[in-house]
Amino acid sequence: MIRVLVPTTVKQGDLAEVLRLYDELVTETRKEDGCINYELLQRTDNPCELVLAEEWESQEHLDAHTHTEHFVRLVEALDKLETAAPAQIFTKVL
Repeated sequence: MIRVLVPTTVKQGDLAEVLRLYDELVTETRKEDGCINYELLQRTDNPCELVLAEEWESQEHLDAHTHTEHFVRLVEALDKLETAAPAQIFTKVL
């Protein structure tokens, strides 16, 4: 099992558009083979700080996800509106 965390920061004026784009990304990604969980988290004390939390059956499923039409298109749009930290990728140990 693979888990991915991607922290990101959004300008207040872009938050509504970013959430709209993530809504489509989350909806479409949850339909993908190998996707166990895919959700967007928002800090309670700063709504402009988000974390994309993903869980995949395998690295191969995660790799396939990054080549889907919706991922490529939506990440390109999101890159213009947010500042994302590098993805943190974890495997389950216990």
